[in-house]
Amino acid sequence: MKVWSGVKSILDRTPFTVKFYIGFVLFGFLLIGSVSLHAYIKRPEQMQSLQLYEQKLEDISLKKVSEKYYASGRAYQNNNLEITYDSITFDDIKRILSKENVEWNEINKNHIVGKDFKADVTIELFNEKASKKVILILQRRN
Repeated sequence: MKVWSGVKSILDRTPFTVKFYIGFVLFGFLLIGSVSLHAYIKRPEQMQSLQLYEQKLEDISLKKVSEKYYASGRAYQNNNLEITYDSITFDDIKRILSKENVEWNEINKNHIVGKDFKADVTIELFNEKASKKVILILQRRN
């Protein structure tokens, strides 16, 4: 009880603007914390949906070298599935994904970005000329 009375006496002596700033900072921390918690809770569901989307690429699953899951973005709201393929061409993967009505945006010759609005998945496709590997990143936002 003595601690609360000490805090109360300090708050009584502080100006309103300082109280306002402290309240604003606390509200910001609460908001960021709740968004992060929501993203953390939804992560398994989002990763499962990315795995289901990846199953559309079953024709080339034998050429898969590795896959990696990670979260990125502000408050880790973007869930990513990075798949590395070997012994397959950049155009083959693009052709298979184009069956899903993906709208493509070519960044350069070895990097394209696509968006599947039906499944709400962003697709990034990289071509590594030196190692002859193709990297596919499927991204879904919470």
